[in-house]
Amino acid sequence: MASQIIETYRAGAEIINGDAAGKKRSIEMLQELGLPKGLFPLDDIEEFGYNRANCFMWILHSKKKEHTFKKIKQTVSYATEVTAFVEKGKLKKIAGVKTKELMLWLSVVEVYVDESSPGKITFKTGTGLSDSFDALAFDVVEKNQQQNISIMKRKRAPSLVYMNAMASQIIETNRVGAEVINGDAASKKKSIELLQELNLPKGLFPLDDIEEFGYNRANGFMWILHRKKKEHTFKKIKQTVSYATEVTAFVEKGKLKKITGVKTKELMLWLSVVEVYVEESSAGKITFKTGTGLSDSFDASAFELDM
Repeated sequence: MASQIIETYRAGAEIINGDAAGKKRSIEMLQELGLPKGLFPLDDIEEFGYNRANCFMWILHSKKKEHTFKKIKQTVSYATEVTAFVEKGKLKKIAGVKTKELMLWLSVVEVYVDESSPGKITFKTGTGLSDSFDALAFDVVEKNQQQNISIMKRKRAPSLVYMNAMASQIIETNRVGAEVINGDAASKKKSIELLQELNLPKGLFPLDDIEEFGYNRANGFMWILHRKKKEHTFKKIKQTVSYATEVTAFVEKGKLKKITGVKTKELMLWLSVVEVYVEESSAGKITFKTGTGLSDSFDASAFELDM
């Protein structure tokens, strides 16, 4: 049985029945909105509806589904009824979608792309927590593409060429004119030099197997590509930080901002770190700000290099 909100908007809506037709129309709508085509990886769709006048859409499918987006290892749950109000680049007031954070399922209430962060898509939960991902992780993978990827995996381990091919759009946008360093030792050295130049602790990026470091000085944009995700505990403050295989940030003196790929663990939740900065008024302290608006300050010496 469809919920009352669907019945309210059914009059005047475009309604498509059947899995193949419903799936096709949902993908077309996502394309029209400028959103990734694979946001609704559902099976056995029974009804797709879209009331253009009220910007309301819904999907009814036969059974609840959990889907893991493999590129980012993020599991999302879809109820048998999914609804949302839509606008260009955004789904809002979403119902029926949850994302798994460790042992908790959090309701997703908004999904959007931001023009200021090309190639990224943000999921906002009902708790106020939000996280941004590479939009490519939510695109539809065609069968022939999947076969090619499987063949590549069998033939060889990920190489620098493969890593570069998978780099997000924001990196590719800022690659022109950037200083690009390859290899672990050289990249690590350059990242430390940049942190020193910015007056930030030299141990903020305790990464191994760095494959590429890039810095576009004109745009203040930096990135690090490394072979595998890493969790590191800063022992002096007993704080665990997770680094994705791609870390990016815009930089200025004493600050990293619009950070992606870095999370800090608070109790049972991983919170995205969006800004790290030092303030002249708080000498010796460094502040981490999360996507929820929460922030915490620590002794900057806790993030110096381990000798």
